[in-house]
Amino acid sequence: MHNSRHAAALVVAAILFACTSGASLPSRGATLPQQAVGSVAWLLTNINSQEPMYTSLWTRSKELFRQVLQQNTDAVKSAASELSALQNATGSREPDNATRVAMHMRHGNTPKWFLGQGAEGGRVAKKEGYRRVLRRQKANQRNTEDQWLRCHRRYVAELQSNTASSAPWDVLFYGDSIMESWRGTFLGMPWGPFQKVLPIWEGNFERQPYKSHALGIAGDKAEHLLWRLENGELPSGARHPKIVGVMIGTNDLVDNCTMQHADQTAQSILDVYHLLHTKLPNTHILSLAILPKGETWPNRCSDAILSVNIQLQAFAELNPGYVHFVDVGIAFLGDALVGGKKDVSEALMPDSLHPSSVGMRILATRLEPIIRRLISTPAIASLDRVAVV
Repeated sequence: MHNSRHAAALVVAAILFACTSGASLPSRGATLPQQAVGSVAWLLTNINSQEPMYTSLWTRSKELFRQVLQQNTDAVKSAASELSALQNATGSREPDNATRVAMHMRHGNTPKWFLGQGAEGGRVAKKEGYRRVLRRQKANQRNTEDQWLRCHRRYVAELQSNTASSAPWDVLFYGDSIMESWRGTFLGMPWGPFQKVLPIWEGNFERQPYKSHALGIAGDKAEHLLWRLENGELPSGARHPKIVGVMIGTNDLVDNCTMQHADQTAQSILDVYHLLHTKLPNTHILSLAILPKGETWPNRCSDAILSVNIQLQAFAELNPGYVHFVDVGIAFLGDALVGGKKDVSEALMPDSLHPSSVGMRILATRLEPIIRRLISTPAIASLDRVAVV
């Protein structure tokens, strides 16, 4: 079913491209009604939804796809009208925020940025004009946020299940897509490049006498991780993990790489550490440095990244009883200087952001002996918070 939906999505995407570019259907030269374009575009953004309210819409849409392929324009108009009526009858042409919040309400709170409710209107940039682009951008935002919330709920369920088990996890890794790659997924869905990381995880962590688990979510910033920890993603059993690894911050430093924002990012990461130590006082924290990114180093964001890493390292040096700073960034840089810059290794970071399986092997190889050393030594419980400026 999953593959068939993707195939249908590709077909309709081609049709939408033809229609929105002014092309016509081959048989009679009639363009697909704008009504159908809007309906199908909305369905595409919800193609993976498992909510029951979409089932009838999906069934009717398949008939619309079939008729388009048969080049029966009159039937397309009829089907589009029926689909529009069905959407209006179910109140689901574009589920409003209140409806979607209600759909998720039983799962607890929602983040301030979720569903466009943040101070800046969510993650969607509001611009004058380009209404179609803005509508699609909002639809993509909603779909991404739904995937994000599903990941969070899945992790909460995993932690609850593990708490009740006789073999709780000894090591947990929190973070963004780099930490999620240990699972072989991107926003909870299997993803090709990350699937190659799975054998690295299995070889370095699953075969150890201690038990490890990864809880990263692609796209997360420090504030997102902090919210997740405050809303169910912390172990709740009597036995706490012995080690928690945290790699977060690279998504905080994308558009804004000023030194002021670097300080804010560092403070947000320290907020995560403080919460972890408050709730898990006997747990070691592995503070994983933000990795280099981009094609060359230094670059526009390198000073900000270095600033955050320096602050994290200083915090670890002031709190050696429970924070341990680990920086493998230099391994991702080439040896040769060209114009005062080094290349970020394409073999280790093919997309200039995510480590390849080889890059993740370097990280795992560096972490494994540190974990082995700390696993048998409780952290020093200290709730004194040291400010780093």
